[in-house]
Amino acid sequence: MSLRCAALLAMLLAAAAAILGSAASAVADSGIPTALPPDQAQALANAPADVADGSSTTAVDGVTVLDASANSDAQTSIEEGISPEAAVGLTPLIEPDIRASTPTRASCWANSMWHQWGTWPYQQRVTDTTYWCAVYNKHITYRTSTTTASGLLCGVSWRSGALIGGGIGRGFTYFTNRASAGFSCQTIVPWITLHTTHHLDVKRTDTGVTTQVGTG
Repeated sequence: MSLRCAALLAMLLAAAAAILGSAASAVADSGIPTALPPDQAQALANAPADVADGSSTTAVDGVTVLDASANSDAQTSIEEGISPEAAVGLTPLIEPDIRASTPTRASCWANSMWHQWGTWPYQQRVTDTTYWCAVYNKHITYRTSTTTASGLLCGVSWRSGALIGGGIGRGFTYFTNRASAGFSCQTIVPWITLHTTHHLDVKRTDTGVTTQVGTG
């Protein structure tokens, strides 16, 4: 190759690199998520989130609770020996320490709590949405929980939920639910994917109180 041809080729390659660099910069500036080299992706996936937690609780009626339990992903527990309608306050519930002439009804709440790991665009979020009912300040009668998860460049590989403390029924004034999920995070190298697993532990009581008790 002549010196002149070599110089021309070098100029063309430099121009192409400049164009690609400008395009990449434009994409980044536009806020569109783009995969990064593995070390940079790992750093963002492991970095503390700008806002790590969020939670919202409301009082709900029994119909809303039963509707939530119809979700195919929901995990539901009910006090043994009573109907779902009684467990969620739609019909009276006779307690052994209360006269039959003064039946009580369960109260119900809905809470959605989330925790996030990592920063944009490698954030990983796990959300525990739980509806539960109780004879107020006495015991839990019903709970139905659903685990969801989300991310931009970290796709959700799996998710699950499980009771890890307390329980449902007489003698249980609280329960603790663990929401877990696995993520697969893209990098600029097609054959290198980062894998992470996270969980969120949430305690809920027979007075409608929700507390985050662990993450990992």
